[in-house]
Amino acid sequence: MSLDKDIYIKNIKRVYLFSYFWMFLVIMPVVVPYFTSLGLSMEQIFKLQAIFGFTVAVCEVPSGYLCDLFGRKMTLSIGSFLSALGFTWLVSMDSFTELVYYEIVIGVAASLVSGTNISILYDSLSHIGDDRGLRTKAMANMQMAHMGGESTASIIGGLLVSISFKAVVIAHAITSWFPFIVSLTLYEPPYKKMDKNQHVKNMKEILFHLFKSDKLILLIFLNLVVWGLSSFIAVWIFQKYWQSENIPLAYFGLLWAGYNFFVGIVGKQIHFLEKRFGPTVLLVGLALLPVAGYFGMAYFSGWLGITVGLCFQASRGITNILLRDAFNWRIPSQFRATANSLTSLAFRFGFCLVGPFVGYMVDKKGLSISLQYIGLVFAILFVALMIPLILEVRKLDSNSLGKNC
Repeated sequence: MSLDKDIYIKNIKRVYLFSYFWMFLVIMPVVVPYFTSLGLSMEQIFKLQAIFGFTVAVCEVPSGYLCDLFGRKMTLSIGSFLSALGFTWLVSMDSFTELVYYEIVIGVAASLVSGTNISILYDSLSHIGDDRGLRTKAMANMQMAHMGGESTASIIGGLLVSISFKAVVIAHAITSWFPFIVSLTLYEPPYKKMDKNQHVKNMKEILFHLFKSDKLILLIFLNLVVWGLSSFIAVWIFQKYWQSENIPLAYFGLLWAGYNFFVGIVGKQIHFLEKRFGPTVLLVGLALLPVAGYFGMAYFSGWLGITVGLCFQASRGITNILLRDAFNWRIPSQFRATANSLTSLAFRFGFCLVGPFVGYMVDKKGLSISLQYIGLVFAILFVALMIPLILEVRKLDSNSLGKNC
């Protein structure tokens, strides 16, 4: 094995390590109860997430573009540094106004990291080989690192909450510095860079490639955004749902860990499942699973309803591997970070539009009615967006969404 390949293989492993610590979110399994303990309503909690999403959306494309122009490592290091500052600041916050500033800081940080870590991964993989199985496994490993970090942190958060919420927040502040430390060890893979003096031309080329060059890329883009939203909305409902079912707070960490670990398990099977059943079955599954999840949680209660929540995690596991790889594989390296940032931009703006409304509906109409309404919306989106994608995929002479069309 050549020295170059050794460097890129080590780099890929460091990306996995970064991903593990980036999602080492000790506070996440109890974040909704923590915010409510500060006196916030569900509407305010969803507003905070909308502010976070808006901040990411505003900064997303500029940060991705800067990443493509000036380098991945620098962007990742700055983003992880700001994130650590934000979570350290959270220790002393106790009002809605202060939390707004906190969400803005970590929103800027998230925009810098979003798409950059995937770009480093794909840039490193391109120097090892262009094998579909290698890419899919790498994406699955990255997702497993994400889920492994979040699952481990969830267990720790669930244990620490028995001491106090403050213990959870302090632990999160400490561990939030680990991604920044790992980012300093990354190697910047060489890639073709865009012309730094032709910004308008560069953006026109990116937008043309995404929205005009190929109908399939546009449909993948739209479905990536929509089905990402379908599970993300549910993530912010889970803890409220568990509270309504009188699940002890001490179990939240274990539940959160189990949910996230399930995402990683599903993701690891995608390469096999796509080969075995083809992309159509997986596409139908990733879209109908959230619909089943919303209606299932609305009509079932107790541990049965909680088990149905795994539908969202299964969909998330499929979406993050199948659609994200199909998208990134079709994007030229010189503007891959910007393209990924555009998907995140659309995703964040989507949540900014629907998030506060969902929070308001949960407060005013209750969980059951809200879940049914959301399930109905995504059932309609299955017909409007997923069926056209499936029809387009069936035109390919291939049993893999990741192969060239």
